[in-house]
Amino acid sequence: MAARSLEYQIRDASIRVVNWNNLRRMDWMIIGCVLLLALAGFLTLYSACRSMEIELLYRQIGGFLIGTVLAVCLTAVDYRFLVSFAPLAYGISVLLLLAVELTGYMAGGSERWLELGPIRIQPSEMTKLVMVFMLTWYFHVLGRRIRKLHWFILTFVIVGVPTLLILAQPNLGTAATMAPLTLAMLWVAGCRMWHLAAVVLVGLSIFPVVYLEMKDFDPEAAPFGTVTDNPEAKVNPKSMLGLKDYQKKRIYAFLHPDYDPKGSGWHTTQSKITIGSGGLSGKGYLQGTQTRLNYLPEHHTDFIFSLLGEEQGFIGVCIVIALFAAFLFRGLMFARDCPEMQGTLLATGIVTVLAFHIFVNIAVTVGVMPVTGIPLPFLSYGRSFYITVMACVGVLLSIPARPHMRFVHRKGVS
Repeated sequence: MAARSLEYQIRDASIRVVNWNNLRRMDWMIIGCVLLLALAGFLTLYSACRSMEIELLYRQIGGFLIGTVLAVCLTAVDYRFLVSFAPLAYGISVLLLLAVELTGYMAGGSERWLELGPIRIQPSEMTKLVMVFMLTWYFHVLGRRIRKLHWFILTFVIVGVPTLLILAQPNLGTAATMAPLTLAMLWVAGCRMWHLAAVVLVGLSIFPVVYLEMKDFDPEAAPFGTVTDNPEAKVNPKSMLGLKDYQKKRIYAFLHPDYDPKGSGWHTTQSKITIGSGGLSGKGYLQGTQTRLNYLPEHHTDFIFSLLGEEQGFIGVCIVIALFAAFLFRGLMFARDCPEMQGTLLATGIVTVLAFHIFVNIAVTVGVMPVTGIPLPFLSYGRSFYITVMACVGVLLSIPARPHMRFVHRKGVS
């Protein structure tokens, strides 16, 4: 055992923090999926820009180029070096989220951006990747101790701090990403199954709470805290979950599709009409009418999948979904085959975050879930989100690209 440990240390010490030779070992299946999805995104966004500003496309391409440079750099870096700086990155991320609360840029009723001169950043997007690294560092340091209840509970304290700050913006969609990320990485880290099952049961208990909140909710009533001179005016009760009035209206519109189809239910109704109008083969590129005539709002961001379905039809969306599936499956193979727990955890976390975005966004556009404002990777407009996605790609590519150390079994060495 001593001989094996010594050989491990010698081989491990030979690995450089930055190794540009990793670029020659990149996985071409991942690269191919990314390039095809990016091309589909640019073409679809160009179609969306016919009724908007063409500058959105140029900004998106700029985000892709910046993200590509970042992805190349991350591929060349030993991911264990990045994991070692996870606590520092976590602290900076929390400070940035606090700064958003104090001096954040207001848009759409939410404080989600920071303005640094001509640059505008969205800290909540970067926090997703930071949490993947932070949980990887934490589980790697703990090892088997994650099976202890107090270390298991501390995981949710670590995740809870940035999550609460993101919810305060409010940004429910991004905050919701933390739940599957934490559960998936806990499972891979080797926690006790009954601990994990208890958390899942507690999480499922939110549905009865949501039911109680929505039971007495009146979409026509004034939001909680509204001051009115009319004593008979109805005001909705205070939310037990801290949900905003517009968020409750989204849930209400999802549960009652026929209510207010021209108001709170407009997005969902028009999205389903847009996708359905595409049929099997679609109306043709640049031939979408629902989006060109602006019947469907946000068709360049959260509902860009609807535009894709209108123009490319069922066949087109199936091809895009197949590319997403191939990308995610390849990432899971990296997690399975990596001989180190840090690499396995990183791959699991990244795949979980991207899979959650893909599933929820598509589910929202087809009316299976209420509107949550979660973008679709590689397609939805958003530079901060695009750069974060490309950073995830770079970290994912670095896992199989690094020349892993191997034990050499010799006679007499055990």
